[in-house]
Amino acid sequence: MILKILSVAFICLFIARILFARKLKEMGKAADRTINLFLVAIAIFLGLQAIFVYGLS
Repeated sequence: MILKILSVAFICLFIARILFARKLKEMGKAADRTINLFLVAIAIFLGLQAIFVYGLS
């Protein structure tokens, strides 16, 4: 269940980052850096989860 929620959050943040790139630059580097770090953290978690689910089956 948490994997599905994180997958949806990753997709939404990625699309929002593309659509609202100008707004993020106006908000400053802190907001941009925070979203980037969150996206990287979710991507690492999803990658590890995929390795454990599909690699160990």
